Amino acid sequence: MLRAANRVSARHGWWWVKSGVASLRMQPALWLAMAFVYLAIALVLGQIPFVGWLILILFTPLCMLGALPVAQALAGPGLPLDAVPVPPAQRDFRSRALYLRELLTRAARRLFQGLWQEDKLLPIMVIGTLLLGGVVVVKILAQLFRVGGSALPAMLSGSVSPSVWLTALLGLLVVLSLESLLLMAFLYTVPLIALRREHPLPSIELSFNGAATNLGAFSIFVTVFAVAGEALRMLFLLLIFPLDYLALFVAGLVALPVFVAALHASYQDLYTPSPVPPPG
Repeated sequence: MLRAANRVSARHGWWWVKSGVASLRMQPALWLAMAFVYLAIALVLGQIPFVGWLILILFTPLCMLGALPVAQALAGPGLPLDAVPVPPAQRDFRSRALYLRELLTRAARRLFQGLWQEDKLLPIMVIGTLLLGGVVVVKILAQLFRVGGSALPAMLSGSVSPSVWLTALLGLLVVLSLESLLLMAFLYTVPLIALRREHPLPSIELSFNGAATNLGAFSIFVTVFAVAGEALRMLFLLLIFPLDYLALFVAGLVALPVFVAALHASYQDLYTPSPVPPPG
């Protein structure tokens, strides 16, 4: 078992994303159904003031624990034949409704199967708690530097001095740096626990080592999803209700499966004995 991550070239980062897209295309029904269940829960939690997003942070590693075996199966022997229900031969409304209900039920079972894996559940809960603590600290610092949100337009209009803008810019750099370090430390913790049975603290060390050792590939991988997320955020702000939430939901149905499958591909590349060379 590797105690340090493989070194791979930067182009592997784009190959991981392409592998995520390929996995989605292999089994779109199950991936989209699992994403639908997660997003529906996330939207409900988002309506709970203050604590909703805290619960979602704790809840997300558990869902990752259930979703990663799907990516692992699709990258290897494939899913069992009964993993998804057979589409109905008849096209009437009742048959389609029953099919969708069964599909969502099986997707939910897979997504929450980590609840019955006692040997992995406790480490995942520890990771979720530590991640929540890190996110809260970053959020507090972001609030302390909240002046950065309005300082730039104020400076451009000439209403504040450059010193205010400089302070805000430094604060933004600090927050972004801490967010990057937090991502590096926790990105691979769930795959390492789920697929290698690592303990929480060693998984954090290994995750950070893998990201730091392969900053080129890691940066490309993260940047693809970060740019997509920022574009979606801008679209959300431009659209009116309910189109904003509809666009967010539809984009999430595609982005979440691609991310999970791409994360699995990168885990296989970095933490198995021999890195897989990307095609071409």
